[in-house]
Amino acid sequence: MANIKPEGRVALVTGAARGIGAATAVALARRGIASVLAVRKPEAAHGTADAVGKLGIACRVETCDVADHASVERCIASTLEAWGRLDIVINNAGQVEPQAPLAQTDPAEWEQAISVNLVGPYNVIHAALPELLRRQGTIVNISTGAAHAPRDGWSAYCSAKAGLYMLSRSLLNEYGKQGLSVYSLQPGLVDTEMQVRIRNVGINEISRVPREKLAPPELSAGVIAWLAATSPRDLMGSDLSTGDSMLLERACVAG
Repeated sequence: MANIKPEGRVALVTGAARGIGAATAVALARRGIASVLAVRKPEAAHGTADAVGKLGIACRVETCDVADHASVERCIASTLEAWGRLDIVINNAGQVEPQAPLAQTDPAEWEQAISVNLVGPYNVIHAALPELLRRQGTIVNISTGAAHAPRDGWSAYCSAKAGLYMLSRSLLNEYGKQGLSVYSLQPGLVDTEMQVRIRNVGINEISRVPREKLAPPELSAGVIAWLAATSPRDLMGSDLSTGDSMLLERACVAG
């Protein structure tokens, strides 16, 4: 579907090779929104692209390292050159590592976590913002409960995600009056590869949540796609959560 131009809105989804990102691309397609799968390893996103293509919606894969501003700029430029528009950004790419008490972390790995989880979304927004403002577009930043409650061994993850929530609020404060819609969403505990790594390390209580208690990626993906498609004005500015049954009801997804 990469050679087929979209008929409507276009969304860029970072970290779309698997998990929530992949499920979000499919959920967007079901709403008629084309996706740009922004990933570090393009071959890893072929399955997602095929799933979107089967729904008859345009999809393309772009190489993108969110921690590298030049890489992000190339991704955005390539998207605009090929498809001529960008309406939505889903900042989903992230990492939980390093998982260790602060004194036992490697400084380079700690810095990398901030680069991916906080600087990465900034890089994407910075590069995409002129087009998003032109389109009065939408940004959905993927948050976490760890942005508000510290967890043992997750100093980098918690710090970066707390910063990402404030980045969302700052964007809304600066550009909301120009028509930009900005959302922050906590997916909750989701059955992804990240959760596998969390369970393997076992450093805090999140690792002890049984897998059967984890939500499928499709649940949060449905909410993300709904926010992107409908841009509800009254929900901007808060750190939304899929644990909110009223939100799930409005988004028409099963809890």
